[in-house]
Amino acid sequence: MSFKEYDQEQRFLLPPSLHDFLPEGHLAKVINEVVNELDLSELYARYSDLGCSAYHPKMMIKVLFYAYALGERSSRVIAHRLKSDLAYMYLSALQHPDFRTICRFRQDNLTALKDLFVQLVRLCREMGMVSLGTIAIDGTKLKANASQRRTKRASNLEEEIAAIEKEMESLLKECQETDKREDELLGEEESPYEVNPDLRDRQKLKEKLLKAKEKLQEGKAKEVNLTDEEATTMLHKGHQPQPSYNGEIAVEEHGIIVAATLSSNAADYQALRELTEQVEANTGEIPVSLLADSGFFSYENLQYLEKRGVEGYIPDQRMESIRKGTSKHPEFHKGRFTYDEKSNTYTCPLGKTLRYKKLMRRGGKPALLIYRGQECPHCPRRGECTRSIQRTISWDPREFLLQRMRARLTTVEGKRRYGKRKYLVEPVFGDMKENRHMGKLLLRGKRKAKGEFLLMCIVHNLRKMAKHLRLREREPQLVPLPV
Repeated sequence: MSFKEYDQEQRFLLPPSLHDFLPEGHLAKVINEVVNELDLSELYARYSDLGCSAYHPKMMIKVLFYAYALGERSSRVIAHRLKSDLAYMYLSALQHPDFRTICRFRQDNLTALKDLFVQLVRLCREMGMVSLGTIAIDGTKLKANASQRRTKRASNLEEEIAAIEKEMESLLKECQETDKREDELLGEEESPYEVNPDLRDRQKLKEKLLKAKEKLQEGKAKEVNLTDEEATTMLHKGHQPQPSYNGEIAVEEHGIIVAATLSSNAADYQALRELTEQVEANTGEIPVSLLADSGFFSYENLQYLEKRGVEGYIPDQRMESIRKGTSKHPEFHKGRFTYDEKSNTYTCPLGKTLRYKKLMRRGGKPALLIYRGQECPHCPRRGECTRSIQRTISWDPREFLLQRMRARLTTVEGKRRYGKRKYLVEPVFGDMKENRHMGKLLLRGKRKAKGEFLLMCIVHNLRKMAKHLRLREREPQLVPLPV
């Protein structure tokens, strides 16, 4: 039988080049080339000439990007891969920083990731991978590194503080009795022993609870998580409420993330302005049109898009409930009522009139005009239309923006454009969470969590770049015909 020669003891006459370890087009080689093109001066400025020499930040960034691109975020796992995986060895040039060094580097350089993200977006633009005709924005809930059991309300905190004070009182009494017995045996000299560890731990917990109580009393939040105070309880699809952050992104037509932010607010609508401004700052131009789901709808956002000259496609929540069939009686939806400007009245689908009743002021927001039905008590279908005795409709002076948006979304072209949102932005989150297991954050605190989310967005763009380069290499080259 004939086999290829197999000898694990074979020695090389000349050492192999690191570049021979991996085939051309490998993700690690793409990351290596891209990071070599980035300006890392902000990272270099953090280092001092004093003391022991540090691992090169360029090498650490390459390793970190590659690890996240594969969904490996544990510093211990990364340290292990540096000794066992050829791609990691290639990027590190056979250096082996331990897990503590990797963990410290990641935590200490999170603020620099924002600049690297912007550089990568601009590099994608130079490569012809970014088209700002249309952008789609969306948000996803990312579980914080904290347990829901550690989320406390003011009433819970009072009970826990009282229980800890009772335990501390008991421990202090026990300590006093022990000291008394030791004094009788050894004399009243100073004890060489440390404070009871249980007492010390409970004192720390009490301080943390008092700090959380103070935060609740300030009115900043209704509840607080003792592990990650900046995380907010959010509802995840198909899961119980969990301490979480809301990661929001803007994706252009080729799937490149051109803007990203992270917030502790479960609502999406507040991020629209920030994402749009980030797109302009990162790419140098404003998008032509913007697609978003009903979570981003607000009159303020519609006004902002009109002012910036961006054509928005954002359904309101009531329109979404009708479209999805979740509204029990869609024929009595507010949108089915017709307004008559001459008489300043609304007419319901059954022909009944709703007359102007009052003006409702709302602080800094425009006042609402309230209209109320007069014939509702005798209407046989009142139960389908309203739960109260009379049907009431509120009219916002900015409602023309909503009507204009609905009209745009119900056209054939509007439906086609809005349909793009599903395959532009939603697959990005699906890839992050399912393929690279990034549904849960590892770092605590909003600043660190935002840095980790930016790292997720960076590696998504890097993978897109690697795919783009592989496809470009496969394109047939036109050979000129001989003359």
